[in-house]
Amino acid sequence: MSFHPPTSVLSDTRFPLCVGECITLPDQSVREFLTQLPLPGVVIFVHGVNSDGEWFDAAEEGLCKGLNNRLARNSAQMKYDGVEAGELKPVLYTDEIDSEGFLVRGRNDKNFIDSAPHFSPVIRFRWGYKADMESVKEWGDKVWLNEHDYWGGGPFANGCTSLADLWSEGLYDRLFFWITAQHLNPVPGRDAYSCPHRAYYVHAALRLAKLIASIRRKQPDCPVTVVCHSQGNMIGMAGAFLGESTGAVADTYVLANPPYSLEAFNGFDDFSQRYTQNAKGEYGRQTGKARVQTLKSFFDIIRSRQTCTQPPETIDRSMANAAPQDGSTGFTAEKDLACYGLNGNTTGRVTLYCNPHDQVISASTVKGIGWLGLSSEQIAQTGGAGVFSQRVFAQGWQVGEQGTYDYWGHRRALNAERNAAGTRFWFPASKEAGYSIKSGLESSQSAAGKIFTVVGAPLAWLVVNTSRPAVNADPPEQWTIPVEAPRLPEPFTPQARRYGADSDAFDEEHDPEAAARNASRTRLNSDDPYDSFSTPLDENGQEKAAPRGSEQTEAELRYAHRARLRMEARREKRAADDGSVPGEVGPDAGESKEVSDDYRKWRNERISQFLTETIDQNATDHSTTMTHPMHAEKALAYDVAVGVCRLTQEDWNELRIEADWRYSKKLERNNPSRALSEYFLTGKMSGCPLQTWAENGDARRPEKIIDERTHPRADPLESRT
Repeated sequence: MSFHPPTSVLSDTRFPLCVGECITLPDQSVREFLTQLPLPGVVIFVHGVNSDGEWFDAAEEGLCKGLNNRLARNSAQMKYDGVEAGELKPVLYTDEIDSEGFLVRGRNDKNFIDSAPHFSPVIRFRWGYKADMESVKEWGDKVWLNEHDYWGGGPFANGCTSLADLWSEGLYDRLFFWITAQHLNPVPGRDAYSCPHRAYYVHAALRLAKLIASIRRKQPDCPVTVVCHSQGNMIGMAGAFLGESTGAVADTYVLANPPYSLEAFNGFDDFSQRYTQNAKGEYGRQTGKARVQTLKSFFDIIRSRQTCTQPPETIDRSMANAAPQDGSTGFTAEKDLACYGLNGNTTGRVTLYCNPHDQVISASTVKGIGWLGLSSEQIAQTGGAGVFSQRVFAQGWQVGEQGTYDYWGHRRALNAERNAAGTRFWFPASKEAGYSIKSGLESSQSAAGKIFTVVGAPLAWLVVNTSRPAVNADPPEQWTIPVEAPRLPEPFTPQARRYGADSDAFDEEHDPEAAARNASRTRLNSDDPYDSFSTPLDENGQEKAAPRGSEQTEAELRYAHRARLRMEARREKRAADDGSVPGEVGPDAGESKEVSDDYRKWRNERISQFLTETIDQNATDHSTTMTHPMHAEKALAYDVAVGVCRLTQEDWNELRIEADWRYSKKLERNNPSRALSEYFLTGKMSGCPLQTWAENGDARRPEKIIDERTHPRADPLESRT
């Protein structure tokens, strides 16, 4: 056999030089095989709460396109093109949800990846909350669950703002006397009921650490980047602490919209955690000192990876394209490091993506760095120099340039453009908390609670409705942050993409649920509440929430509504003794489509109410950074670590199964991650409740994650029951 380029270029004999098939013939004819250029590393996507990775498709599409640009692997740049030659192409996945909003039957570890040709560095990490039978009875009336009693990312209300909180009790919804958080909640669909222990976050973080360990066993020097969104950042960061002792740490982290907060004091959050205690008996919110020190330790862990970069000559030997076929700018490792490295490194980096108009991370109880970014003072306090940088994704702001972002200055300029100069920071205005008898009656499950909800309304209105606290906080006056991430080759103004349409209105203003209905549906069913729903008209005579979506977006809407219906049906005692809800069980359980007229009437009324109450709801602007492929193409592709990845196709298949909590039972028996599949199967670990398991062994909280609470040891004023 002969090779072109010569075998000296392909000197690493640990991995196959090429893969192909042919029939040997006696005529001594030549069969050419291409040596596929290697992937540039592994990029692990980690989604957040109440999510199955709504941004994964767009981000993987854009990342592959952007890496083709960065590595000079577009078809016009190479002598040979396509996946066979090393051009990156995203993995496609089979449908998870059917048109009725149930999970697709028969989807498993053998068929969850589509058979279409692909060549992608992305591994999609999936995690969530799973309830066993006892937990369904205890928590099923407070959290969303699908027909198999799990939910991707767990309940929305159970997010947190510090890493130590992953080892703590979940949200406690009682505020004072009979009043719960739901009494004051002005945002429909984001129910704020008590939530289970947060140990399922610990389980996910340990799984992530073990996934990275699996990659390191297969190729110790493989570049690994973890890209997290929302609460997934807490999984990614905690995973780094859990994996530090064994070297199971990624080389580079991209933190998009994280809720991690550096606020020294937050009265709302502190009050909500008044029954959360640490081992020393301290209670309340994590101190500002603990938050700063924990983030500093995280930066130090990642900084240690700067010495693990592959030598440029190693990368060039397998990946260089210094003189592309079309005469465009090529790729060499030295030039890439000079252009896109932070102080000459693409490893040992943490890049923050923050959005000043994120209406989730800006909540008064959160005030996370995914909204505020880090000021120069905070970067110094956390020791971020040399490892940390940030990009701002904001309407009208050039991503990819360096400078200083002025929160109030830029926001006032935007509001002036909208003829809304008289408003304060938020446009549309932030929702305000107010006492609601309707929400209170739905929240209160005792007769006494319902009575006090009505009888005590005048006093509650006097106290609460006089102050009308805003859901979203304002940034501090004069708040500015340094934007010092490496310059991008093509700076851009971010866009929003919704239902396939692009818009320069990155701050999306309103987002009615009813718009997710399938716009191309031609046959309507008058008995279907989604088909029969009609919305009011706006000032231009147009429907406020006309269908704009696809079959997929409507299926996702139905899936979410079914979960909410299960929760509400359990609250109203419409569930069976085992916690299941007739009408929402699904075909997998052999359920007939016939349900009682009473349930059907109640269900249709509730769905119509779901659609009605969200007609004028504010868009969260929480996922817009990650759901547009252009952002991943032009920014994310230049913020990931790059080097030579020699994982085989068999390796990729195994790792993608390991990354999905639903399928890890199918791993080989000697795989260390296989034991963690017990949680998805049973809702427990080692036969114990998850919070008990998280106190021991590999899952124990690392000492570098500081657990220091605001208030000294004291007896609680009341029991959390």
